[in-house]
Amino acid sequence: MTPPPTDTPTDPPSTEVRLDHASVMTTDLEAATDFYVTLLGLTLRTVEDDPVREGRKRAMLGDGRGYAVLELIEMPEMEHPTVPGRGGIHHVGFRLPDRDWHSLRSRLDAADYEYREVKNRLFVRDTDGLVLEIEQE
Repeated sequence: MTPPPTDTPTDPPSTEVRLDHASVMTTDLEAATDFYVTLLGLTLRTVEDDPVREGRKRAMLGDGRGYAVLELIEMPEMEHPTVPGRGGIHHVGFRLPDRDWHSLRSRLDAADYEYREVKNRLFVRDTDGLVLEIEQE
């Protein structure tokens, strides 16, 4: 249903909308947590029972400013080939200062972890195949 026309302009969209976090399903919580903390450089805030999904564990990871930006949800049944496809995220984007970006690239090289570099961006897959784009500031 279309709202009736008015002679006054509508209120602009809120500028207070911010991304709270991205949630990523993983078949191996420990391996995914290790990847995001050790290689990408996020901080582990907590590993706990998932408050929404009974019987599951989750890890909350923070960025350099202390914000929880990534939730990893344990879903081992995704390994089974009969599980139908699920909705997913195309990629998750991060931005790093120049020095930290080069440091990440060095860590990926040292770990012999595959990535592609395109126009000051690193594209790397996490342990479950999710594409991460890490842009250089």
